[in-house]
Amino acid sequence: MVPMQKEGETTAQYKERVKNMNLGPTYRTATGSRRPPENGGPAGPGTIPGGVVTSTTGPRPPDPNRKVGGKWTDPGRGGGTGAKDPGSYNYQQIMDDFYKYEPGKDDAEGRSYKLGLAGDMISKGFDSDLAEKMAYTQAGISKDMMGTQADLDMRNQAEARKQEFEYGMKSMGAQFEHQNNFANSQYDRDVGMLAATGEQDRMNITAAGQQNRLGEITKGEQSRLNIGAQGQQDRANITTQGNVDVKKIGAQGTEDRANISTQQIMQGAREQANIGAQGTQDRANIRTQQQAQGDREVQNIREQGESDRASITTQQQTQGEREKGNITTQGSEDRQSIGTQGDVDIRKIGAESDRDVRNTRTTGDEGRKTMEKEDELTAKKSNRQQARSRSLARAF
Repeated sequence: MVPMQKEGETTAQYKERVKNMNLGPTYRTATGSRRPPENGGPAGPGTIPGGVVTSTTGPRPPDPNRKVGGKWTDPGRGGGTGAKDPGSYNYQQIMDDFYKYEPGKDDAEGRSYKLGLAGDMISKGFDSDLAEKMAYTQAGISKDMMGTQADLDMRNQAEARKQEFEYGMKSMGAQFEHQNNFANSQYDRDVGMLAATGEQDRMNITAAGQQNRLGEITKGEQSRLNIGAQGQQDRANITTQGNVDVKKIGAQGTEDRANISTQQIMQGAREQANIGAQGTQDRANIRTQQQAQGDREVQNIREQGESDRASITTQQQTQGEREKGNITTQGSEDRQSIGTQGDVDIRKIGAESDRDVRNTRTTGDEGRKTMEKEDELTAKKSNRQQARSRSLARAF
């Protein structure tokens, strides 16, 4: 180890002192330690016992851990013979030099340094022995403490699990008691609620049935009254319509007869005028041409006129009587049809009213039977629910 420069010491004195301490670089070969080469030449002859080179002259020896031009600077590297690897930073050589260094009588610093190193080594060895013994003692104490801690931890855990199990069992027992009491109370409440609900439902159904029946009765009465009033109105309308129709038929017959009479009169007058004119002309012609023929034709014309007037009168009388008979017969048939239709409508209204009454009664009977069946099914369902609740409570 290179010493530090002393206070007041010059650089030249420090270098000389370091030189005299024989701390220069060395290297080791297979045949021993040799001096480093001088000025780049071969190594100097002479093997120093112990392999320690004390000369510090000449250039620094080549680094055996470095390559130059792709080759190792140490001839012993790469499988050949030569110097061995001195280690990191040449530590082994430095340590050997330090151990073999013998300070002189006047080298108080060197002696104090080696004695200090020796004392430090002794102190460190003593500390190492104490640390080793302390480590073993601490390991034993730690082992005992870990065993004791593990035993205490196991006991604590066992006790905690035991207490937790006891608390859990007690909690489960209390929960079971509370659940059982709650189930019993809930069962009683459900039974009471079902009973109250059933009673209320039955009362509601009874009231609803009564209201429905009253409504049906009132509806039937109102329907019958409406049907009766409608029948009366229909009959009155039919009677009025019949009277109007009869009056219309009579008026129509009167007008038809008047028209026929006027037409026949006018036609007869026209024909008579035509016949008179024709007769005048014919008579003139006949008197001019044939007096005898004229007289005969006049007689024939007169007879034909009388016959025609008689026929027209008979025809008009017969047609008037026939039309009056038809009108009378039609009125009788219409009145009979109206009466028959009214009887049929009245019977239909009565039949519909009876059918509605029977339907209402049947619907009420079926509704009551349905409600009774629903009450029976509800009671059976409640009994089954109570049985399941009791079984479930006993299962806990």
